[in-house]
Amino acid sequence: MSETLFDDAGAQAAADEGMAKALRAERVEAWKGNAESWLEGVERYATFTADDLVAVIGLPDQGVARNNVVGAWLAAKSRKGVIRWTGRFKKSERVIGHGNLQRVWERQ
Repeated sequence: MSETLFDDAGAQAAADEGMAKALRAERVEAWKGNAESWLEGVERYATFTADDLVAVIGLPDQGVARNNVVGAWLAAKSRKGVIRWTGRFKKSERVIGHGNLQRVWERQ
């Protein structure tokens, strides 16, 4: 078997490239602008999830794996120190989320 199944550094590199690709997609430029405006209106230290963001501005696109920019955008904001993970999770209420766990973020 030539493919490595477990490689922490490789997995992180793949995640980083996937997030960068999602953020570069031209089809989500308007959504990112709307997300920026929404976040500017979130009070400092207020908490929120990806579901809260999507409830207000909607999803960026339709189709399978076409909305990865939501998580990529939040991760980018976290890396820049605009938001921080509270250490808590909340179960998604969106049907398509199948009850997945979402990070609870805090506006800095």
